[in-house]
Amino acid sequence: MTIAAEQSYHQRSDRLKAHDYVWPDVPLNGEWTEHHGSRERHLNETAETLALDSRWPAFFPSPISLVTTCGGGTTALEKVVGASIVNRFPYVIALSFCRQELSPRHHVRDQFMRLLEQTGIAAIQFLAPGDDLNRVMSVIQDMPDKTTGSRLERTGLSTRRAQTNAAPVFSSAYLVYEARLVSPGHDFEGQPIFERPFVDVGSHRVYFLEITAIQLRQDIASGDMQIQWCSLPEWQPLTDSLISQAALDRLSRDGKYAKGYTPHYRFPSAGTIAFEADEHCGNMAIKHLPPLPSDQVEVDNDRARWPCFFPSSVGMITSWDSDGVPNLMPCGSTTIVSRHPLVITPCVSYAAINERYAPRKSLESIRRTGRFGCGVPYVSDDVVAAIRYAGNVSLVRDPYKLRNAGLDVEADPWAPVLRAMPVHFDCEVTSEVRLGTHIMFMGEVKRIRLRRDVTADNPLHWCPWADVVPVSG
Repeated sequence: MTIAAEQSYHQRSDRLKAHDYVWPDVPLNGEWTEHHGSRERHLNETAETLALDSRWPAFFPSPISLVTTCGGGTTALEKVVGASIVNRFPYVIALSFCRQELSPRHHVRDQFMRLLEQTGIAAIQFLAPGDDLNRVMSVIQDMPDKTTGSRLERTGLSTRRAQTNAAPVFSSAYLVYEARLVSPGHDFEGQPIFERPFVDVGSHRVYFLEITAIQLRQDIASGDMQIQWCSLPEWQPLTDSLISQAALDRLSRDGKYAKGYTPHYRFPSAGTIAFEADEHCGNMAIKHLPPLPSDQVEVDNDRARWPCFFPSSVGMITSWDSDGVPNLMPCGSTTIVSRHPLVITPCVSYAAINERYAPRKSLESIRRTGRFGCGVPYVSDDVVAAIRYAGNVSLVRDPYKLRNAGLDVEADPWAPVLRAMPVHFDCEVTSEVRLGTHIMFMGEVKRIRLRRDVTADNPLHWCPWADVVPVSG
């Protein structure tokens, strides 16, 4: 971990530290076995095992959001782990809810799901760490799904109606994504998409919701306040597994358009686009999205970026090219959507929009092999440099892409393993969903690899929430 990463952790506000997640927090059990200098675990879990402990078997950074819906005089409130932007045009969020009873931790969200499907509306919201967020999280934890209609009132917090639908919005939310369940349509190639607004994946149901409007607190939109988000976990490797490299120098000499990346995300900042509000209501700046994907398309690379902050981590998606060359695609739209089986879903661009959104070599490799690996990166100058290089350079342009990114690769037959990553998942593709500009691969986790220096004494640290601070802070 770099000095910058150490400062990041120690300078984290007390509000954020209260939500800090540590993994592993206890010594690893006998389900982990030694394998070529690392630990591994095969996911052959039984219903009895899950009933005793259905926590995720390994760490994956997944932000948390609060979701509301309403209809027929009833409101509902839930938290969602791992909500993710999965498609750019149309702009779509995926939310995953448990539909099978696995354990007290993973139980059916029947009432919320029924109301969401009846009304088709939702508001995905973010509250800054503090008393209001603590109150909401406590109510959700203490009140079962069958009483979800009383959760909002139990929080004691004031709410208002969303702009484009009737979902209730917390007055103290600094960011709100208003959305509706997607309707059937066609992508830019004329292929059908979204025949249904959800897909069942193992123990969970994944809903696809098209964003209709974004609300951002006015003092953030004006630049007086700033959202601060660390998208990667913090961890300290005890052995070196990066090779000497100068990835950023190579990238700067390339002369082509380059996407930026930093785990210490700030919005708004010089590195982000300005929030383009269409109107202002109360203390919120509001942007309305056009109803047709064709009217949403931005060909300019910078303007095609997400129009506002949304918390998103990175999965290091690896695959074998047809020539046996290892490939890597850092994917910011990677999340976990099912617990049993454990399913990881990277979303890979297939539509030819611009340099930012174009068909990816990984699409071909994953489809051909039906497999991929997913590594979990961490805050490190070298790892960030590798993400920037690999995220901007195609295997077509650089067949030595991983080496030039500074990454040491283990040639595992399933998928390339990046030795620098603390956690690695081997995934088998069970299906794919065409979303409009991206393909969502459903990757069932078959095996988890863990570096030996990931221990309870040297764990990963992660906070699933962003903070809101003065720009000068």
